[in-house]
Amino acid sequence: MISPSAKEKTIRRASLLATVNACMFVFGIVLLLMGSLLPTLKFGNGRSGSLGSFPLVGILIATALVGPVLDKLGAKAALVVALALIASALAAIPSLGSYAALAVAALIYGLGAGVLNASANALVSGLSASGRGAALNLLGFSFSLGAVAVPLLLSLTKGRFSPATVLYILAAASAAILVSVLMQEFPAPTHASTPLGSLLKVLDQPIVWLFGALLFFESCNENCMFVWAAKVAQELLHTSAQRAELVLLGLSASLGAGRLCAVFWLKGIGDRNTILLSAGIAVTGAIVVLSSATLAGVATGFCIIGLGLSAIFPTILGMAGDRFPRETGTVFGAIIAVGLVGGIAGPMLGSWAAMFNPARVLVVPLVAAIGVAALTWIVSRLKFAVAANSPITAPNTSGTPCDVP
Repeated sequence: MISPSAKEKTIRRASLLATVNACMFVFGIVLLLMGSLLPTLKFGNGRSGSLGSFPLVGILIATALVGPVLDKLGAKAALVVALALIASALAAIPSLGSYAALAVAALIYGLGAGVLNASANALVSGLSASGRGAALNLLGFSFSLGAVAVPLLLSLTKGRFSPATVLYILAAASAAILVSVLMQEFPAPTHASTPLGSLLKVLDQPIVWLFGALLFFESCNENCMFVWAAKVAQELLHTSAQRAELVLLGLSASLGAGRLCAVFWLKGIGDRNTILLSAGIAVTGAIVVLSSATLAGVATGFCIIGLGLSAIFPTILGMAGDRFPRETGTVFGAIIAVGLVGGIAGPMLGSWAAMFNPARVLVVPLVAAIGVAALTWIVSRLKFAVAANSPITAPNTSGTPCDVP
């Protein structure tokens, strides 16, 4: 029978996890927000494109810097700052008219988004030591829901709510989640008294950068597909842009559904086999697209690609969290930053491939999936061999989650 204190602790942990998943929902919103806003802004293509890059710059800077802060100060302060930046920037955008002011606001909410993403992933990893991969996939599903929220909201409320009203709603939602964060009890930081130099020594381990390389390949793959899926379908089938958008919708839906399904199948086949299976599914999807001559076939292929990609990023983070349970913030900040660089490179590689033939864009998921599979095999062989050499901690094999007061 569960004692009252243990039951109360379980409730607190569940409440904290729900709040953190809400934070990741907000990250999904702001990551793709500018793409939804650009059609409503009166700027030329050049300025619109550069305006869309400011949130990504902010996310990359914040992700690269926030890791050690999480280990030394804990996630609560980081989440509060992140949500405050996002809420204030979203609330300010409707009143801004100049390009420079909008660029600053985009950079600010990008900085908040970077802190939010790294903090939420690190916190969930710490709270879910006995099932990090599943918990992080569920967190990824929350991100997927957030990513479709703004386009869906703008579409459903067109003619009733202006973009400014939608932004105010999103700012209010972010502020409400901030209040929830303030009310929650968080685990104590794992390295409050550790000197920064000693904490950063964990990044000397080659396995950290192997995890980073895995996220580089996966982010490269995901962003390339999201940017190029509809265009590739349009070019291959000589169809309308509206019909080609159905392919992108299928890719997005399968990515979210796959992360939800991964919560269950990880228990059966484990982290490594999940990633290897997922890479194989992504390769299969690319082959289906290349061999199809109908919209249904191409859409099916991209849905298979989305299903294959879905579980890889969160499960890699779960593996990294298993290896570094006490330096999760520092390690996650570093490897997610590497992943973001891959996310920037993916669409560029797709653009280069498309200059020769639209079908060659599918080389990116093929090569990236093979790279993910190869690196996963290497990491699975190395993670136990280097376990005793950690400068700060050994891996957590107890399956005990971080304690919530």
